[in-house]
This record gives sequence, C-alpha cells and structure tokens, in this order.
Amino acid sequence: MLHILWILLKFILILLGILLGLILVAVLLILFCPVRYRASGTKETDSFRDISARARVSWLFGVVSFQLQYQNGTSAFDFRLFGIPIMKLIQKFRNRSHPAEKKPQNGHADSLPANTEKSTNSTDFKDVSTADSCRSTNEASDLTEETVASERDTDLEYARTKIGHLFYRLGIFFRNLWNRLSRLWQKICRIPSSVENFTLTIQNICAKIESYQKFLEHPRTKAAFSLIKERFFRLLRHVFPTRIQGTLTFGSSDPSVTGAVLAILGMTIPLHKNCIAVTPLFEDRNVILGNIQIKGRIYGVVLLKTALELYFNKNIKYIIRRWKHK
Repeated sequence: MLHILWILLKFILILLGILLGLILVAVLLILFCPVRYRASGTKETDSFRDISARARVSWLFGVVSFQLQYQNGTSAFDFRLFGIPIMKLIQKFRNRSHPAEKKPQNGHADSLPANTEKSTNSTDFKDVSTADSCRSTNEASDLTEETVASERDTDLEYARTKIGHLFYRLGIFFRNLWNRLSRLWQKICRIPSSVENFTLTIQNICAKIESYQKFLEHPRTKAAFSLIKERFFRLLRHVFPTRIQGTLTFGSSDPSVTGAVLAILGMTIPLHKNCIAVTPLFEDRNVILGNIQIKGRIYGVVLLKTALELYFNKNIKYIIRRWKHK
C-alpha cells in the first residue's frame, strides 16, 4: 500500500515539475525572445492610391507571426502559428459547418382566373342619388328663412366673444409683465451674494494653484518626473527600428518648400541616421516617390525592467500618495 502511494506521489511530483519547467521556459521565452517587426512601403507613381505597404510582426523565430498587407486600395491580413494559416482554417471550418443553400428554381406561378363581375348595382345607386338630390332642394328652401334669423344672433355672439378674447389677452400680457419684473427684482437682490460667492471661488482657485505649484516644485516631484522622462526616452530608443533603409525623391513647385524639407531631414539625422537616400527635384511640379524598409525588435525583459523601476521608485510612490490624498 505504501509502495502504491509512493508511486502516485512520485507521479504527481513529476507532473508538477514538468508544469513548473514549462512555465519557466515560457516566462524566459517571453522575457528574452524578442518580438521582431518589419515594415516596408513603396510609392512609384504620382497617385497616392498606388501606394503598397506591408508589415509583419513575429515572435519565437517566426513560430507566431502576423502579417498585414495593403495594395491597390485593398488590405489583407494573415495570422500563422507554426507556419499554419489560422484564418484560412477558420474560414474553411465555417464554410463546412454552414454550406451554401441552393436557391430554389423560379417556377411559373399558376395564373388564377380573374373574377370579373358585372356592375349590376350601378343603376340602383344612380336612382338613389337622384332621389336624394330632390329631397335636398326642398329642405334648402325651408331653411333659408331660419338662416337669416340666426345670422343676426351669430353676429352678436361673435362681437361678445371677440371682446372677451381681447380682455383675456390683456390679462395674460399684464401677468407676464408682472412675472418678468418680479424675476428681475429677485436677480437684483441676489447680486451681493453672487459677488461674495465669486470672490470665494477666486480665492479657492488661487489656493489650488498655489498648492499645485508647491507640489510641482518639490524636489521629490522633480526627481520623479526626471526619472520618468529618462526611462521614457530609453524605452523609445529600444523600440525604435534598428535598421532603416530607403530612397526618397521629392520636389515642389515652390523651391522654398523643397529647401525646408531638406532642412528638416538634416535636423532629424539622429533618428534616421542618414540611411535614406534623398534626391531633391527643383522643378515646377509636385513629386513624392520612394520606398522604405525598417526592422526592429522589442525585448520583454526591457519592458519589465522599466515597469519595475518605475513602480518601486520612492519618489513616484510619493507622487501617487500625494495625488490620492490631495
């Protein structure tokens, strides 16, 4: 029995050791195996629609790779794992699981016979309409005398209602005028309190500005900001491409623009290290042609080191603590 338990314990320990070893190998690969990127772009015609560009990001010597391509206004991307196109496999499985349904053939619809009924009742409707017209003429002659008498009464009622509407409108006008005057008086009464509140807000703003100024001028704050600046530029130098190569042919209808671009390229030599062959054209037309290829790598250990240095720095912790309890 003990022998069996010992074998099970040994088997469990071996599995745990294998898992820990795999986790350690994965962490070491993430930290010390760089993520490499490569990009290229070309423009050979005057139209910007003919630009072609390509970018590729790979890790673990190309085991995991992602590629993005743009050409002739269309873009395409590809993700590969151990050289296997994952996106194409997913698309194939989708097509198999959801096959295209066949469209039914358009059959000829059976034409239903139209029910044509003769309008036999049309004559009856005509007879009824003539009888109604005769009755309406007789009733109109009887109502003429009554309408003359009622018109007099309606004129009097119209005059009374018009006078009533006039007084109603005058009442509304004076009521609105009274409300506006009362609101204006209330605003005038609030002027002293609003002035006092305005002075208090100005004092509070000045006090906050003074506290922020003292906080920024503190030596620990300055040391923290200088450390962040230094690590940020160091990280940029690490992430920036290690190799830049290309050609550029440009020109402008205004020679001063061409000269300004040359001056900018001269000032940015520390960035591109004069790896781009520039050919200026002092002609009476706008031209931008060329190609560029860049390569670079990013190590995870550098990112982790920078994050740990910033996180465990006492000055940065002081800034975070002061910001939380301000």
